[in-house]
Amino acid sequence: MVFKFIIILGIIFMNKNLCLSETNFTKNVRKEILSNGATFIHKYNTGIPVVSTLIFLKMGSITDGKLSGVANLTQTIIVKGTKNRSSEQISQQIEYLGGSISADISSDYATLSCSLSKQNFEKSLEILSDIFYNPIFPEEEIKKEKMNIIASIMSRKDSIHSVASDYLFPQMYDKHPYGRLDIGDINSIKKISRKDIVNHWEKFYGIDEKNKNIVFVVCGDIKFEEAKGMIEKYFPKIKKTNIKNIEYKEPVIKNKVITKNKKFQQGYLMYGYLSAPLNYDFLKEYMSMKILNSYLGGGMSGKLFQILREENSLCYETNSIYPTKLLTSHFIIYIGLDASRINLAKEEIEKIIYDLKTGKIFNEKDLAEVKLKIKGRFLLDHQTSLRQGWYLGFWEIIGLGYEFDARYIEEIYKISLDEVRKVINKTFSKERILVELLPK
Repeated sequence: MVFKFIIILGIIFMNKNLCLSETNFTKNVRKEILSNGATFIHKYNTGIPVVSTLIFLKMGSITDGKLSGVANLTQTIIVKGTKNRSSEQISQQIEYLGGSISADISSDYATLSCSLSKQNFEKSLEILSDIFYNPIFPEEEIKKEKMNIIASIMSRKDSIHSVASDYLFPQMYDKHPYGRLDIGDINSIKKISRKDIVNHWEKFYGIDEKNKNIVFVVCGDIKFEEAKGMIEKYFPKIKKTNIKNIEYKEPVIKNKVITKNKKFQQGYLMYGYLSAPLNYDFLKEYMSMKILNSYLGGGMSGKLFQILREENSLCYETNSIYPTKLLTSHFIIYIGLDASRINLAKEEIEKIIYDLKTGKIFNEKDLAEVKLKIKGRFLLDHQTSLRQGWYLGFWEIIGLGYEFDARYIEEIYKISLDEVRKVINKTFSKERILVELLPK
C-alpha cells in the first residue's frame, strides 16, 4: 500500500495545478488535404527544438490476408535499401544528423517516422520520400529478416507469457485476423516471396481517397506553410489504389479451460474476455474499460498486484491488459506464480471479479484516483515532438480525428462510477477463455 500511496501522491503533485483545458494537445494544430490526396496534420511547437515527421498508413497486420506476416515483413524491409541508398547509408545518414528513423506496424496501422533538428527537416523528408517511393526490397535483406522473424517466433517458447498468449488468442479469435501474431507464423513467413512484399507495398503505399488511408504528421518548431510546402515538394504525387474492406467474422467464444504442461518451473494463469473496440459507437464502454484496466492493472499500483501479491503473497507477477483495437478488442488478466498455488489464485481472482460486480470494491474515491493516474500518464507520454505527432496521427488514422487528442482526458473524466460498473458486469458476465500452464 505504501508504493500505491507514493504513485498517487506523485501524480497528484504533478497535476495539482493542471486543469482539463491544459491537456489540449491540439492547440496550434492544422489539418489539410494535400494535392497528392493524403491528409496533412501540422502542430507548431516552438518549445521543442526537434521536428518529427510521421506517415501513418492503413496497413496493419489485419491486411495480411492469407500471407500471415507480410505487412510486418514489408515494413521491416522497406528501410533496408532504396534505388539511391543502401541500408547502411540510410542508417549512417540519419545517425550523422543526430536523428532517428523507424518503420513500425501494429494490427491496425503502420508508420514511417523520422525525427531531426529543424535545420535538417528537409533532409529528413528527402530520405523518407526515397524510402516511401523507391524501396528495392533486396533479396539478401529479405532472407536475413525472415530468419530473424522465425527466430523471434521460436523464442516465444522461452517466455511463459508468450506461450500462454499463443494458446489464448487463436481460441478467442479463431479465424479473425487478431487471432494471429502481427509478425506472422513460421510456415507463412517461409512462403513469402519478394514479389509478395512488392505487391503489398504497391497496394498500401498508394492513395485510396475514399478510405483516407495515408496521414502525414509534422510536429515541432516549423511553421505550417513551410512544412506543407516541403511535404508537397518531396511527396508530389502518390499513386492511386483501391483498398478493399477487410472481411472477418465477429469472434464468439464459449467458456473454456486450456490446461498445458510446459517446461517452465512456475505456473501461469491467463484469463481472456472479448471487449469493446475503439470507435464512437463504443466510446463510453471503451473509456470505462480503460478505467477498469488502470484500476486492476497498471503495475504495482494496481488492485490485482495489491490483493494477489501484497496481501496474499500469491504470485511473482500479475497485471491486466486492454489494448486499443479498431475491431473487437480483449481484456486480459494474467498471473505468474508457484504452481502449487494455482487453485487458490483462481479463487482469489474469482473473488476480485465478484467484488467488482457487486460493488464491494471500486468506489468513487478509487475512480477519482484512477482518472488522475490516467491523466498523469497521458501527460507524460506527450513530452516529445515524436509522441505528440504520433497521437495526432493515431487518432486520425483510427477514425476519431486528430481532435480527439484534446478530448481524451475530458472523455475519461465524464465517465461515472455507474458506467464503469455497467461495463464491469457486461465484461465479466461474458464467456471467457482460461489458459492454465503447469510445470511438466
